[in-house]
Amino acid sequence: MSESERPGIGVLGVGKYIPQKVVTNEQLEAWTQMPAQTIVDKTGIVTRYIVEDGETASGMSAIAAKQAIEMAGVQADQIGLIIGCTFSGDYVYPAMACKVQDLIGARNAGAFDLMANCTAFQIGLGVASDRMSCDSDVAYGLVIGTALQSPFINWTDPDSAIYFGDGAGAAVLGRVPSGYGVLCTEMFTNARVFDAVRLRGGGSSYPLRPENINDGLQYYEINGMEVWKQVIQYQPKVIRRALEKIGEKIEDVDFFIFHQANLRLIEYLMGKMKQPMSKTYTNVAEIGNTADASLAITLCDAVRAGLIQRDQLVVISGVGAGFIFGATVIRWY
Repeated sequence: MSESERPGIGVLGVGKYIPQKVVTNEQLEAWTQMPAQTIVDKTGIVTRYIVEDGETASGMSAIAAKQAIEMAGVQADQIGLIIGCTFSGDYVYPAMACKVQDLIGARNAGAFDLMANCTAFQIGLGVASDRMSCDSDVAYGLVIGTALQSPFINWTDPDSAIYFGDGAGAAVLGRVPSGYGVLCTEMFTNARVFDAVRLRGGGSSYPLRPENINDGLQYYEINGMEVWKQVIQYQPKVIRRALEKIGEKIEDVDFFIFHQANLRLIEYLMGKMKQPMSKTYTNVAEIGNTADASLAITLCDAVRAGLIQRDQLVVISGVGAGFIFGATVIRWY
């Protein structure tokens, strides 16, 4: 079979789960002393949702996965690969994806987790596509983005508390006609700002012990200005590099799916690329920054709303702590 005849790997179904417990800007004003209107002006975020006691990352993931499997019209035991894109699984290890495999009955799937933070789902799509292209025995892949962040947020810290929510999103990948599906994936890393966004507690350099439990190591630490500078400098670059691989340009893209970090940042980014906001979809105002789940949830919302149509050129792009920049280009089927 020639390369031009080789089937593509495309998205066949999507799903999501958002918890029910809301955190409003008015609540955050009381906790952080940052005025509710300032939060909106700064981030565009009005509400975010967090888990109730007893909810788990694997449980959220399973709900999103089952929706994606149903939309794809396949059975769970047909899934050959599960990639969990998360840093906030049920345990430090084993991988969350292994638990999801059991919860959804995907007994024939190999499963593992991938950590690239807020662009993990996008990179997971590329990894799954590559794996499926190499192995014809993997008929369907499941990529899940999951963020259960609320336990790691200091809700009195305005630098982090105003942004984040919990959630999960999923996509089922399968074979589509040649020329459709994932066309290319690009990523690069700027590790010079490795510490700009971090969670140290529980890592091997900062194991949590009785003597340091009150040092705040278990909470997010964020340099918001550095994040902004990194995104506006490098995210357009990684998108252009991805498009160059297939001979396309920014203006050829029909729709963009971005990590929902901050509405103001997405607006600035689209303006910098000279693209109208009508070419993207945002949900950050309603659900906040859902980190690893963000791209998956946003893709799900856009597909369900009918905003992405067959033959359209779609770019999925995110930025993850580290800093990891990525873009995946898909010809939608």
